[in-house]
Amino acid sequence: MEKVLFKLIESIAKEEKALAKLIKAEADKIKAFVGKKGNFPTKPCNDDILDINHSVRQMLETIVMKEWLLLKKLENTLEVLKKEKIICEKCKKRH
Repeated sequence: MEKVLFKLIESIAKEEKALAKLIKAEADKIKAFVGKKGNFPTKPCNDDILDINHSVRQMLETIVMKEWLLLKKLENTLEVLKKEKIICEKCKKRH
């Protein structure tokens, strides 16, 4: 059981890394849209700006929801580790 729980924690870490890459991709999308000098090189109209804002907001909302789920998964996993006496509740170290 211990091995399974630590694999679960490892999978959470991998998902966190993937989410970080998605956040960076969204930031890069905004930077490309706005331009290096903030001059909006594509000369977007107001609707274009609203569209990119909507797109980024939707992605970030999805990421936030996924982050919450990962937090709950991690909290539950740590709780099982404590109940099974795999990690110490006081010092949070493996025994």
